[in-house]
Amino acid sequence: MILTCPSCATRYVVDPKAIGASGRTVRCARCHKSWHQDVPEDLPPPRLSRPFEYVPDPEPPPPVMPSVSSSYEDRPAFDPFAEPDPEPAPAEEEAADPMPSFMARPEPIGGNRQLPALHSPKPRISKFMIGWAALVLVLVLLVAGLWFARSPLVAAWPPLERLYTLAGIQVDAPSFGLEIRNLTPAFSKIDNTPTLVVAGEVANTSGGVRKVPALRVSLKNTKGDVLKTWDFTIGRDELLAGETAPFQTSIATPPADATSAVVIFTDGSPG
Repeated sequence: MILTCPSCATRYVVDPKAIGASGRTVRCARCHKSWHQDVPEDLPPPRLSRPFEYVPDPEPPPPVMPSVSSSYEDRPAFDPFAEPDPEPAPAEEEAADPMPSFMARPEPIGGNRQLPALHSPKPRISKFMIGWAALVLVLVLLVAGLWFARSPLVAAWPPLERLYTLAGIQVDAPSFGLEIRNLTPAFSKIDNTPTLVVAGEVANTSGGVRKVPALRVSLKNTKGDVLKTWDFTIGRDELLAGETAPFQTSIATPPADATSAVVIFTDGSPG
């Protein structure tokens, strides 16, 4: 049967069996128009084959021997120098490569093939990082110098002591820059009571203002054993640079075997 496309009028020869008794949807290969095609009513019905009956296979004919001609003329001429006909090489079908050429193929396992070594990139140190490291190092050295060399720095420049004081840092011992001079212990009687009077002066030898801590008197015997101690203040909170202040303290009925009096600065308040 012949089918005609209703859109572009292209004609096709189609086997009616492909359409079927109930028809089917077909598509034009030229304009891609689809429509439902039924079998024409005027199409003659297909012929029915006769009923199946068994037909035995015929016996094969006897083999026919090829005739051999004994005539010399019937034989082909023999050429001793003629090259034999080459045997046709069997056709080798190229196996379809399932892997596209643009995809990476796996490397074969084993063999002497050496793979390139992987080199990790070396970290690059920028000048910015070097600059920051140098700045931090300088600050650390500066702070360490201000801490460990605070006494010589204050001695060279006394106003620096106030900066340490504001920062809550003690420059040195409370007696830094202070000296005890002209110490003169003497025994006397006050109201008929034996009394030891210790006199002297405190001098500020630094270049700045120094706070005066409390003083401590220790009475010792000939063996150096401490027999009696007491603390006192000179009545001044601070001394200017180069200034001196006298002091005097006494104790009634000192130990009879006391032979010397030692006066030192103390960190605590007088007690």
